[in-house]
Amino acid sequence: MNEIRQYIEQLKERLNLLLEQLRARVFGANNERLDFLMDSFYKLEPKERVGVLAGVAGAIGFVIIVAFVIYFSQVGRLKAELNDSFAALHELQELKSEYSIEDARFQRVVEQVQKKTSDLQVKPFFEKVARDTLVQLEGLNVQKNPLEADNPLGSKMQEVKVKDLRINNTSIPKVLNFLIEIEKANNYIRVQDLEIRGRFGTRLYFDTKLTARGYAAGA
Repeated sequence: MNEIRQYIEQLKERLNLLLEQLRARVFGANNERLDFLMDSFYKLEPKERVGVLAGVAGAIGFVIIVAFVIYFSQVGRLKAELNDSFAALHELQELKSEYSIEDARFQRVVEQVQKKTSDLQVKPFFEKVARDTLVQLEGLNVQKNPLEADNPLGSKMQEVKVKDLRINNTSIPKVLNFLIEIEKANNYIRVQDLEIRGRFGTRLYFDTKLTARGYAAGA
């Protein structure tokens, strides 16, 4: 509403300035033209005065019409700008409401991830799953890195990577069971890359290398 009042005040100032400029052009800066016209008018014959008055009345009427045209055009422009402002305000309110809903969803996701990962120790977790599924792990290296700058989770979470983890000389069912148990634990750890190679001289056992990715609480 303050912007609307400011715009109305600006419109009044423009109209006053326009009228002042028009008065100065017609009557002169110090009304010297008006004084000259009055002297000239009184020197005219009565019939000539009537003609002059009729001309002046017509000119005044024309000026009034022009003033009204300018006034209503400015009012129409103001109404159009007000309508645009209210439409933009309504759109902004809708976007704000949508943002609040999405932000609440995002916060719930963050809280859920933090709850699941706050006490997670990645290396002991992998070792336990390996024992439960009877597989032997090699090269269990865990890295924690900050998330990308444009990631909305960057200020609340960090990335956890288990790189180049190897499971050698193991059957496919055991490897699959290990991978299923990792993801089924619901600790937001997912297998990112998986490479399985056959071993020379056997069709039952394979060498597996994988990379897993997850999240950890804190930044």
